[in-house]
Amino acid sequence: MGYSITQAQPSDDQEELISLINRNFDKNDSQWFDWSHRQNPFGQNYCWLAREEGAGKLIGSTGLLSRRMNYQGEPLYFGQAEAINIDPEHRSAQAAIKLQRALVSHLPETDFKFVYGMTETAAAVFQRCRYKKVGTFQHWVMPLRSEYKLKNKISNPLVRKGAATFVDLGLRLYSLESRTFLSPRLNTNFEAPFDERFHDLFTRHSQDLITVERTREFLEWRFCQEPTSRFQIMTLENREQELLGYIVYVIGETGRNGDHAAGIQDFFYKDESTLKTMLAAFIQQCRQIGMDSIVMNYFGRQEIGKLLSRFGFFQRKSATQVFVYQNPQFSDLQKDTILDPEHWHLTNAELLS
Repeated sequence: MGYSITQAQPSDDQEELISLINRNFDKNDSQWFDWSHRQNPFGQNYCWLAREEGAGKLIGSTGLLSRRMNYQGEPLYFGQAEAINIDPEHRSAQAAIKLQRALVSHLPETDFKFVYGMTETAAAVFQRCRYKKVGTFQHWVMPLRSEYKLKNKISNPLVRKGAATFVDLGLRLYSLESRTFLSPRLNTNFEAPFDERFHDLFTRHSQDLITVERTREFLEWRFCQEPTSRFQIMTLENREQELLGYIVYVIGETGRNGDHAAGIQDFFYKDESTLKTMLAAFIQQCRQIGMDSIVMNYFGRQEIGKLLSRFGFFQRKSATQVFVYQNPQFSDLQKDTILDPEHWHLTNAELLS
């Protein structure tokens, strides 16, 4: 079966695209489409459509999302390869590879230094199109309460509750949380809006990081305007209200075992001491509101994984891989840099739902 690939504006074939998204990604209204494809704070997105040759039916699409980062004090534009969206009966490699090759062929006509993509299922497609693998996301989990874990092992609820009390105490004593104290000169704020302090923090401490620039506009778009989730913010500030770090999270995210989890969606911080204090405060808050666990996805620096381990997070297997394709028109960003996970900082802010 043959497929024809055409480039289009997302709004050109909006009804067909929304129908394709709805049936494959379970997005059942136009709000998500408008948010994702028409309200990008960094500018125009690109779109490629796959149709059956002859029949003309739209069976697949992919996109290139405009992004910007602040690298070594200068704005740098790059693209994020959108998830390949293909109807189940057409999910042979042919349509997916054609879509992705059309995307990378268009790169020299853009100002993007490189494209990165994140995928659980299309690694072979990225490799066939000469993307380079950078690494694999880490999925971290911190149990806060153990009773839900003991349901299948201890049937008597009183015995189970007593056992859980001892297990929970052990978990808390093991965690770095029990040895981290919030200085009276610092404050946590759970009602702070996104403002220019967030961009200032990012600009000062992101000089060598590959990540989407955390402007006020991006953060508001990603976490205040996204139509399907309700996000909350915790900030760490000094007495002068200088922003030292923040965590964006969702409450009530269901874990694998039916537990109620707090899901960390994004975070940024001044230094490792700030991150340590911020995590301790966030964990204490999650205990107070009765969460069973904390979960987060992250790709990047080893120092973060080491600190999470000290707090009692453990790593579960993740299938989300990160790939990059460098624009042949640009060589000022060295390939060794973009292939080194230590230069990256990716969270759920980049993993669009």
